[in-house]
Amino acid sequence: MRSRSANLVANASSALCLACSAAALASAQPHIARPGQEPASGNRHVAIPGAGKGAHFTLCFVGGGYNCVVDGDTIWLEGEKIRIADIDAPETHDPRCPSEKALGDRATLRLKDLLNSGPVSLRSIERDRDRYGRSLRLVDVNGESVGQVLVREGLARWYAGHRRAWC
Repeated sequence: MRSRSANLVANASSALCLACSAAALASAQPHIARPGQEPASGNRHVAIPGAGKGAHFTLCFVGGGYNCVVDGDTIWLEGEKIRIADIDAPETHDPRCPSEKALGDRATLRLKDLLNSGPVSLRSIERDRDRYGRSLRLVDVNGESVGQVLVREGLARWYAGHRRAWC
C-alpha cells in the first residue's frame, strides 16, 4: 500500500502530465488570430483575416471540422462554417447528376489547394449569415479572390442569389 504522500505525488504527476498533453495538443492545432490580435508565438499555422499567414486545410469528413474544405464553396475555419459568399460551386453532397458531382469534387480539391497555397484573408459582406447559419465571407489567398480563381478555371460561377442546376 502506498503512503499518502506517494499518492499525492502520483496524482500531481498525472495532473501535470494531462496538462502538458493538453498544451501540446493545443499548440499543434492551427491558430487563427482575429483582427487586432497578435498571433501566439510558436504556432506553425496562423491565419489573420486581412493580414494572415496560411492555415493548413484538409478535406472535411462527416460533421464539422477545424480547418477543412466541405465542398467548392464551403469551408470550416477554426470551428466556424464559412460559405464563400460570391460564388456557387457544384454540389458534392446532393448532386443532381454525375457530372455535377465530378465537377464539384474537382472544385473541392482545387479550393483545398488554393487555401493551402498562402495567407488566407476573410472579408465581410453586407449580410453576415445565410439561411443555414453559415458565415458569409469573401476569401482571399495571397491577396487574390479564391472565388475569382474558381470561376476563371470553370469550377464555380458567380453567385446569383439561389441554387441553379449544373446538369
